[in-house]
Amino acid sequence: MTARLAHRRADVEAKQRLVAGVLAAMGCEAAVLLMPAHVAWFTAGLSARGLIADSERPGVFTNGRQRWLLCSNVDTHRLFDEELDRLGFQLKEWAWDGGRSELLFNVTTGRTVAADRPFPNVPMANDRLRPLLRALSPFEQEQYRELGAGVAHAVEATARGVHRHESEEEVAGQLGHRLLHRGIEPAVLSVVADARGARFRRAGATAAPVRHTCTIQATGQRDGLYATASRTVTFGPPPDEFRTGFDLALKLAAVYRSFTQPGIAIAPVADAAGALLANTPFEFDARLSQPGYGAGRFAAEELRRAGADEPLVAGQAVVWQPRVGPAACADTVIVTETGYEPVTPPSEWPFKRVTVRGAAHDVPDLLVRPAGDPA
Repeated sequence: MTARLAHRRADVEAKQRLVAGVLAAMGCEAAVLLMPAHVAWFTAGLSARGLIADSERPGVFTNGRQRWLLCSNVDTHRLFDEELDRLGFQLKEWAWDGGRSELLFNVTTGRTVAADRPFPNVPMANDRLRPLLRALSPFEQEQYRELGAGVAHAVEATARGVHRHESEEEVAGQLGHRLLHRGIEPAVLSVVADARGARFRRAGATAAPVRHTCTIQATGQRDGLYATASRTVTFGPPPDEFRTGFDLALKLAAVYRSFTQPGIAIAPVADAAGALLANTPFEFDARLSQPGYGAGRFAAEELRRAGADEPLVAGQAVVWQPRVGPAACADTVIVTETGYEPVTPPSEWPFKRVTVRGAAHDVPDLLVRPAGDPA
């Protein structure tokens, strides 16, 4: 057994012990996990592939001492060959033409079972699982650093290779290719040419051509984890409004990072954004989009739920994404006991070192290419 496989199996067994504690607290004999984020968490990275209906997705059944994969016969071979080999999972399988519901009925009948999806007379375990999922385990953090580096590399390489007058869609295609080439599944891609970002905070990619500026953002997924990064390239000096907006977004990125530590909630981060943008041409932009999201197991998860802030915890992944006017500056970090660790730091990219609250933060800057650069 390789060291990586041994670490992954230890991670799975640690999570099984956590679920055993949840079962004891709920007075249940076993748990059925069907939500993709819960399954990826418990298995330390299982990914379902291919065209798959929600009712066909694999799940996990555990009594806190043993663990079984619940899956269709269509997926069994690959899941055990490529995803779960030597991780200690047994199998409970359904035939594709019969469906998952009969298997779920069989494993739950006669037992007091908790679940993460609503079933008649079955208690929900989601509220107890949520705190366990927010922090990435040490094994997952290693995977996450590799993912973040891959996402940042793909975004930077795409930005260095953009041609003027290419469409946003063409650039997005190049970005998706670079991610897939590194074994990363594109989850969300955004390519914003020139000033389009001033109108749309969630801009996607269109047929609009790149003339002067291009903001490229990717959220990539691998092993059940998600990381996000953006970079901006300009052909010649950027327009004054864009430069002003980007400089403010860059400063906000440093401010947001300065607040990144356990116990901090989203409210002071949002207040800081309003204070920094006051008396600028973009003083109301803090109201137009969230400062950031929880990341890691989700592409984006709100940091405020039901109107209440959730304080950050050590090991939690966060995407900070300040957007000011036409500009944006997004990166992913992991909350540590004393601050944060960048997951998508600039590698072959210009950056500015911004000092906020006594600490220095390296934030990706604009890459300025010659105005006549065709490649």
